[in-house]
Amino acid sequence: MSLKFRGNYAKLQKYASLVDPDGQWRALQYGGKQYRTKYGAALNWWERSGKMLFQGKGPAGRKFEQSFKAVASAKGRLISENDEKRLNLSKQNTTLLTSFVDVLLENERLRKRQSRR
Repeated sequence: MSLKFRGNYAKLQKYASLVDPDGQWRALQYGGKQYRTKYGAALNWWERSGKMLFQGKGPAGRKFEQSFKAVASAKGRLISENDEKRLNLSKQNTTLLTSFVDVLLENERLRKRQSRR
């Protein structure tokens, strides 16, 4: 499942240090950032897209990933690709519904005008 972090680099750094304060940051290609723990777990993040990728095997990698997800989710900064699609559909539905209501109201106004003539 693809994850996105909705926030800036400072927020990402804050959450990662809450989970593991001893890790190190480094720059990756294409605007990416990587946080590597001393136990071998890594968090890769690309600022432009917000996409995240966790790396690291064993219990340390899983523990870091789960802990980070818990912190970022609690702060409302983590979203899955499926959630993002649902949000976009919801916005589109709201726009369509608003347009539909506007058309219904305009039709009602026109009916009233015609009935007065």
